[in-house]
Amino acid sequence: MKFVGTIILIVALLLLWRMMFTGYRGRALRQKTLPRPVGSKDWQGLRDAVEGVYVSTTDAENSLDRIAAHGLGTRSAVAVGFVDEGVGFLRQGARSFVVPTADIVGVGHGPGMVGKWVGRGDGLVILRWRLGDRVVDTGVKPRHPAQGARFAEQVEELVRAARRGEDNGGAQ
Repeated sequence: MKFVGTIILIVALLLLWRMMFTGYRGRALRQKTLPRPVGSKDWQGLRDAVEGVYVSTTDAENSLDRIAAHGLGTRSAVAVGFVDEGVGFLRQGARSFVVPTADIVGVGHGPGMVGKWVGRGDGLVILRWRLGDRVVDTGVKPRHPAQGARFAEQVEELVRAARRGEDNGGAQ
């Protein structure tokens, strides 16, 4: 009788796993109209990199709506830093991408997002950016919190400098 119970449990777990996989794949298909993030021409030029865990990318309006298209919902190890094009996410085991400076809306900290909850107010660095016509949040759990705070400050300075450049360029 134990054997039959074990088999039923294994089948139920496999069925549950299959349903989760099918749902995630369906989400990715529904989001396939989102543009694919660009890659960097020079990953060797990644500057001021912070190592950590890439948690996920979610819709900025609904933090439980994970973006599954183009591998943006896949958790992975990451080195996030700066490349000529903007902020680069050099990921291990998943597609690396760059958020162009012009698409960055802001940066902040949070206690968690779908896929990772750390329970502290500043545990994750969350980059808010435009992916096509949609605003999304990308969360990274830095290996060292002090590096995450420094990285967020550098992103804020990058955005301020880009806006000053736009303002000066528009006045000429």
